[in-house]
Order: sequence, then structure tokens, then C-alpha cells
Amino acid sequence: MLEALVAAPFVRLGVPLRWAMPAVSSCLALLPYWSFALWNHKHGRVWAALAFALTPLLLPVEFGMITTIPRGFVTGLAPLAFLPWIYGLTHTWIRSLLTGSIIAVAWAINPNSLIFSCAYGIWFVLSRPEVIKSVAAICLGALPPFYLHVLAKSWCNDHSDAIIHRLSVDIWHFDPQATWNSLCHLGDHFQWLCPVAWSNPEMIGIGLIALCMIAYLKNQWPLAIALTLTVLAIIASFSMPKVQDGWDSVFYPLSRMFLALPLLLAWAASMLFRKVRISGNIIFVSFLIASSVVCYKISNIRATAEGQFAAPTKWFSVQPYDVLIKDAIALNTLCIERNVDLIVVPKELGTGIWAQFRAYMYPTMIDELPPTYLFGYERRYWQRELYGNAVVPNILVIGGPLEKWGSLGEKQGQLEAVRKMNGDAAYLIVGNTQPTDALLNDVIIQLNSP
Repeated sequence: MLEALVAAPFVRLGVPLRWAMPAVSSCLALLPYWSFALWNHKHGRVWAALAFALTPLLLPVEFGMITTIPRGFVTGLAPLAFLPWIYGLTHTWIRSLLTGSIIAVAWAINPNSLIFSCAYGIWFVLSRPEVIKSVAAICLGALPPFYLHVLAKSWCNDHSDAIIHRLSVDIWHFDPQATWNSLCHLGDHFQWLCPVAWSNPEMIGIGLIALCMIAYLKNQWPLAIALTLTVLAIIASFSMPKVQDGWDSVFYPLSRMFLALPLLLAWAASMLFRKVRISGNIIFVSFLIASSVVCYKISNIRATAEGQFAAPTKWFSVQPYDVLIKDAIALNTLCIERNVDLIVVPKELGTGIWAQFRAYMYPTMIDELPPTYLFGYERRYWQRELYGNAVVPNILVIGGPLEKWGSLGEKQGQLEAVRKMNGDAAYLIVGNTQPTDALLNDVIIQLNSP
């Protein structure tokens, strides 16, 4: 929830949530590029600064969409922005300690950061004259974040009732079939991650191997070994079920697991060619090309977005903001008119407006809206604790087939048909005397019965 924590002060200052969250998510993704670019510029490495500054500009529109959606895809990348400034510290012991801490923090926030941080960490260690001491210092620095991560996992285990959505057990074991399929379809895993060659995303993998070979030819052994081990780690990762979980959509792409690849490519190129001198004309041409690419992307944003929205959506939903705010206002008006104490949207009943929108999003859009409860998938554990076993007098339930509600209303006089909300049936349960969860269990059983 790093994106939400960073965005919270801006929302408090009045920035609309729909602007604050995407902006924060995008900035977190771009932060390491900006940081490495500024650090290299400060040290007079023009080529390296350009490599980092231009890489995100040369990526396709879809990369910008993936890194603007606040779903936790990019949060692990943000701490990597500290690495170049830590490298500039003069005290080698502190430098190693902090490097280990940053790598561990990034990993704990999102393991997709390992694509870059492992390569950087291996290079960092092998570049030091005292390898064993560097490894020891990095491991020591990683201990506090790792300990906090263990404490967090322990809290989750002790409060298992508070966790609704869990990741499946993702223990690594070699899967030759999955690995081979992934190697044959690299473009699926690296989709929208390759600069310039947008229609051939597998080129970023080829480019990484090419940079690895150049490092060997230039006798830059620490970098060559780091890149080699990273390539092997990427191949090994194809055996992990989580890496295989996703599809060709910006809302849940397979490539979210490899979002650090463009950063790794820029870093490797900057390390190999950092002594290259660049004239002012080349800088001018580079920015001219980048500006042209950005203009092209701007002109294609709407078409690209519409293509993504129209694609098979599986379990997620996309709605225009205007539609949602209109529905939220209508829902709030209804609640005021009928003195509603709690809005319940049972996920199992199915609704035209996605249940998660009404339960999770509407309270952020209209402050005076009554409390909401997503029965069956309420991930806000504090809402479950507050309303799950509470007896709430007037409950508005949204969803379910209209004809079933009608027959149910004949059996229970306290049910009152209210209206349709954008095609969804809405019913008011007046004078309720049952706890919310027990009541909704009974209602859903009756609605689903033949």
C-alpha cells in the first residue's frame, strides 16, 4: 500500500484521488530513472545520464499505463532510486550496509525489483577489493528490513481472519515445461518493456544478452558475471507459478514481474559506455527523437486505452469516471431519502456496476455516503469487524435477479423494493434484527435456491 501512503498527504491537501493515485504510482516507477540520471549528470557522465533519462520516454504507451495503475506493480522499484547516492558515500562499510538495506526493502515491497537489485548487488560486491567483507556488510544491512518483513508475516499468520486475499503458495521448483514455453514466448513476459522495438518485446532479452557479451569482451568481469547470473535468474523464474500468472492486458500483464528490465538495460548500457564522449549535436538529436516518440505516444493514448478497455477483461472492470460519479450521487441520494445505515454489495450476486467500485471506490468519491460492505470479499478487515457481526437496522442490498427478490419479498415483509441502480436491483431491508453476515448468508441462499 506504498502508493496509497505516499498519495495520502496530497489527498489531504485537496488533490482529487483519481489524479493523486495515478500520479504517485507513475512517479514511483520513474523515480529510479530520474535518480540515476541526475547522479550520472552530477558526475559528468553524459551518456549514462542520457541512457537513464531517455529510456522511459522510448517505452510504449502501455508501459506508461502499467506504471500508472496503482496496483502495487511499481512500488518495489522506487527504493532503487537511493542506490546511486549510496554508492557515492566515501565510507565503504556504511555504503555496503545501506546497499543491503535498500535491496532488502525493495524486495520486501515487491520482489520484481530483484531483476535489477540482484544484478546491481552482485556487481557491487565483485567490484570491491574485499569481497567477503562486502557480502557480510550487505547481509548485515539486509537484516533489519528482513526482520520487519518476518514480523509482518507473523502478524498476518496470527490474524488470519483479517486477511481475505492471499497469494498462493509460490515455492520454487523447476518446471521444464513452463520454462521452455516461456523461452519460446519471451515476448509475452517482456511485453511493453522494450525501448523503441515495441512490436518485438523479446528484443530486450536479446539486448541484455548482447550487453553481457560486450562486458566479457571489455573484460568488465564484475558486470559480465552480474548480468550472466541475472539472465540465469530470469530463466529460473519461469518455473514460478506467479510469473506465469497474467495475460496480455495492462491491468494484469505477465510483464509486471519484469518491470525492472528497462532500468537494468539502461544501467548495463551506462556502465559499458560511460566513457563515451557525446557531442552537443548527438544530445540534440537524442532529445529530438525522444520528443518525437513522446508526441507520437500522446497522439495514440486514446486509441491504445480504448483497445485495452475493449479487450477481454476477465475479472476486472473498467467504467468511465462520469458514469461512476453519477451512480454514486444517485446512490447517496437514495440513502438519504430512505435513511440507509449500511450499503451492502454482495459480490456473489453480480452487478452491472462492479461491486468493488460501489464498496471500495464510492466512499472516496462522496464523503457523506453511508458505510459500505462488500459481502463475500470484504478486504477491509476493519469493516468486517465493525459490521460483520453488528445488527444494522436499515440495510440497502444491491444486486441479484429481480424476479428472485420479488419472491423473497413475499416471504419477508421487511424487504422493500426500492429501485434499479443502473440496471441493478436495489432492496432495502427495514428493521433488521440479524447480524449482517448471518442476514446476507440467509438472503443469498434463498436467492440462489431454485
